[in-house]
Amino acid sequence: MRIRGRTAAFIAVTGAMVLGVAATIGYSVGTGRDPSRTVTWWVPNWDSEIATELVAEFEAQNPDLSVEMVETTSDTMANKVSVALDSDNPPDVITELSSRTRTYIAKGALSDLSDMYGPDMPRSDFIPGALEAVTDGAATYAVPYRWDCVALIYNKDLFAAAGITEPPATWADLLADARKLTSGDVTATAWPMSGAAEDLVRRYLGFALSAGATIEHGVPRMDLASSQAALEIVGGSVAEGWASRSSLEVDNSEVRELFINGRIAMYLGGVFDVEQHLEAGINVGTALTPGPDGPGMQTADGWGYLVPEKAKNVSGARRLVEFLSRPETMARLTMTYPARISASGDPRFHDEYREPHYEQLAEHSVPPPNDPAWVGLNPFVYSTVQAVALGQTSPADGARAIQAEADRVLGPAG
Repeated sequence: MRIRGRTAAFIAVTGAMVLGVAATIGYSVGTGRDPSRTVTWWVPNWDSEIATELVAEFEAQNPDLSVEMVETTSDTMANKVSVALDSDNPPDVITELSSRTRTYIAKGALSDLSDMYGPDMPRSDFIPGALEAVTDGAATYAVPYRWDCVALIYNKDLFAAAGITEPPATWADLLADARKLTSGDVTATAWPMSGAAEDLVRRYLGFALSAGATIEHGVPRMDLASSQAALEIVGGSVAEGWASRSSLEVDNSEVRELFINGRIAMYLGGVFDVEQHLEAGINVGTALTPGPDGPGMQTADGWGYLVPEKAKNVSGARRLVEFLSRPETMARLTMTYPARISASGDPRFHDEYREPHYEQLAEHSVPPPNDPAWVGLNPFVYSTVQAVALGQTSPADGARAIQAEADRVLGPAG
């Protein structure tokens, strides 16, 4: 299967070097290429294998244009893109996280791509939430091509050994199953408490949304009850012992390793994780995220194509984006789910392992908060979840602290 090979490629490319703004500019000048005939595309290294094939096809169909690809990596991408967009020499096309788009829109750094949507690329063909994340007012500033979220991943063998026949569907099920699964060297779950703040905060926020919180115009609107409910699960689970104490020392990838090594029985992860578990021979299952009385909510995020306002070749950039956004092209490039519904028909997007993730995405998710003030609040929420996990504060006190800080930073409706 193509996706298995791409998974291996993704893991192997971790050492790829990110070229900065100056290096990109220097390369363009050094080659002496005509900017009107060259399109520079910043592409994440995990997409580079298929992107290289697609660029060759694009150039064959557009012999008047040459595409120069520059690889980016997740750990430095946000800073590189921000610096590039503030400069007078940005690349022509940037693959970037959708949830960061509104920050660039606020700075006036992006071209309006609204007129690219029409009969050949109808707005109705995009999965719910994907366009909302990159639209401000009447203008849409990106074309999403990938959209995904986390759902429940569990070890069927560990569940069977604990006498559990079905994955948890509600929070009551989750707690009951967690107590049965936590025995000896195995704990029920783990959380990424030592990685990027946004990874842990997203887990917290998913449970808060399930308990009644909302996201309005990119800003989370919580209350004490929803925040406390989320803290009781994400932080309280560690303090109570049914989530691994290793949570305080691991990031997303290390949570995945705990699962592969049989140290935890379930966790919230993406479809990319499932591919690795299958390759490792794990008897893995997937399910919707449990909620208070049924399926819970998650924030969905994705990736899209940006054309900077100061791009040197806007016309060529738009032609490349149009090509990359065709359903058949979009389906080839994404490892998770294409943003266009018409690109999601391939059976590989709907096998028994992926279908729960797709249902979570299509029916039980919302776009993530992307207001810059909320992004600035993430470290406070992150440290509060950790404090609950360490037993330094209670979920109720933690909820009050988060609410007070949200009121201060986001306004009294926060």
